[in-house]
Amino acid sequence: MSYSPSNHEGALKKAATAYGAAEAGAGTGDIDISLLEENLRISPWDRMLANDDAMNFAESLRAAMERPNAKP
Repeated sequence: MSYSPSNHEGALKKAATAYGAAEAGAGTGDIDISLLEENLRISPWDRMLANDDAMNFAESLRAAMERPNAKP
């Protein structure tokens, strides 16, 4: 697939429209814009570290449920 500036501009317009609608509260309200903005304020490295923390926590929960005395 080759790069086309018109495709790129179309994608940006579509994203901007979706962001504007979510920010205005249109639709189902499934997108929390404040969380998106908060995450964009931190560096990509910090977002990766936060993701690693979440994955490690999820893995510890899975391991805990495999213990013989674990209760669901």
